[in-house]
Amino acid sequence: MKVEVRRRPVRYARLEIKPDGRVVVTAPEGFDVEAFLRKHKRWLRNRLAELEEVRRESNRGFPLFGEFYRMEYGNVVRAEIKGKTLILPANREKARESLKKLLRERLTPLIVLYSTLLDVSPGRIYIRNQKTKWASCSSRGNLSFNLRLVALPGDIIDYVVIHELAHLRHLNHSREFWTLVGRFYPDYGRARRELRRWWGIIEVNEGWRWLEGRE
Repeated sequence: MKVEVRRRPVRYARLEIKPDGRVVVTAPEGFDVEAFLRKHKRWLRNRLAELEEVRRESNRGFPLFGEFYRMEYGNVVRAEIKGKTLILPANREKARESLKKLLRERLTPLIVLYSTLLDVSPGRIYIRNQKTKWASCSSRGNLSFNLRLVALPGDIIDYVVIHELAHLRHLNHSREFWTLVGRFYPDYGRARRELRRWWGIIEVNEGWRWLEGRE
């Protein structure tokens, strides 16, 4: 187990596991890192096991709407699926744009449907290459969705859309907000766990690393 210790003027020590398996401890000078790691030994073991499972799943191929495909680059204008092969434009920016188009085609009817059910009116809809969030809602009612959503199964995309539209009624994560989300997606706890798992899959996935320029 690789452990990286970062000494910082922080009040409390922090423990993280990076997608590549590195264990990072951020702690003040003089802090007993060895004792800290022993205290969190079980948590570390469980998280590293989860990470290994995520890596195995990621190795199945390029995830698109919950399915895994063998990815190829070709002289195509937009993403094409042939059997279990996904063909993307060889140019990275064109590949991203083709996937954004696929995602927008999936999101648009969902936003129309759930906007009606929740009785809200969203502003502009953006699809962006966000680094830390699946989606966000601005105070002006504009919604931004992460291109990574194109990797997710349809039911989890539904949850993200409902979650962001619910913010048009409650721009917070209050009890009222979760009650509203639960009316239209009762099993939101499972969806949140799935989102964490899929984020990990995308982080280590070879195709997504290329797509996002992280190779």
